[in-house]
Amino acid sequence: MFSIVCTYNNEKVMDDYLLRGLKEQTSSFELIKVDNTSGTIKSAAEGLNRGGRSAKGDYIIFMHQDVYFMSGEWLEKAESFLRKIPDLGVAGIAGMRKAKAAGAFKVGEIPVENRACFVYQGPEKKPKMYGNAFAGPIEVQTLDEQLLIVPGNVFTGIKFDEKTCDGWHLYGVDYSLSVKKAGLKAYVLPLPVWHLSSRPMGDEYYITLDKILKKHKREKVIYTTCGSWHTSNFFNCLNLVLMAIKGGIGRWTGRNNYGAAPFIRTMKLLLGNKK
Repeated sequence: MFSIVCTYNNEKVMDDYLLRGLKEQTSSFELIKVDNTSGTIKSAAEGLNRGGRSAKGDYIIFMHQDVYFMSGEWLEKAESFLRKIPDLGVAGIAGMRKAKAAGAFKVGEIPVENRACFVYQGPEKKPKMYGNAFAGPIEVQTLDEQLLIVPGNVFTGIKFDEKTCDGWHLYGVDYSLSVKKAGLKAYVLPLPVWHLSSRPMGDEYYITLDKILKKHKREKVIYTTCGSWHTSNFFNCLNLVLMAIKGGIGRWTGRNNYGAAPFIRTMKLLLGNKK
C-alpha cells in the first residue's frame, strides 16, 4: 500500500523519529532510505526522486527524517482517507488555503487563519494546530515539505522539479501547484505528527521562491506555511519598499527593532542579487 521514502543525513535522528514511528504501525509498508550522510545529494528533489523511482506502493510518502507518527494506526487511517479522494494529486499534514484577499502590503506574512496544520513542533512537542478544526481531508493551495503523500501513478507522470527546487526548500509548494496544472488537488489530512525541527529559511529560500513565483505566475498569489507572496515581483518589491520605510522610521523612533535591512535583503534576493 505505502512506500516510505526518506533522504536522511543523520541516522540516529531517523532511528529515533521516523523509524520508531514506523515500527508501531499496524499497516505494512515498503521503506526506501536514501543515504545523504556524505552530502553528495544537493537537493531534496534529487534525493526524493531517486527514492521514488524505485517505489512500488500505491502511495508514496516522502518524509523528513525527524517526523514521528503519533499513532500506530496512522497509515491505516491515512489509507481510509486517501481512497476516498478521487482528484488526489498530493496530500500532507500542513498546508495553506487560499485567502480571499491578496494580502496587499503584507508580503511574507502568514495569514494564520488559512493554515491547516496537524503538527507538534520542536523538542518540547508544542502543538501547532492552526485554523478551524476539521475531521476529514481539506483542500489547500500548497503543502509544507515535512510529509508529502503522492499516488504512485501521479508520481510516474509528475516528479519533483530538480531545476526549480535545486535546494532544500519549497519543493512541496511547487509540487502542489504542479499537480493543480494537471487537474488534481492538494489536501491536508487530519492526522497528527511530531516534527522535531524546522530548517532555517536563509537566502536559499528566497532564491528558490523567485523561481517558483515565475513558474506559477497564473496563481497571482501563492500562500505558503512560511509566508504569502504575489507572483509579480513588482508588487512584492513595492510592498517590501514600503515595509522597509516603515521599519526604518520605526527603528529611528525607537518603536521597531528590525529596521529596513531585512526587507531590503529579501527584495535583493527575489531580484536575483545574492550579495
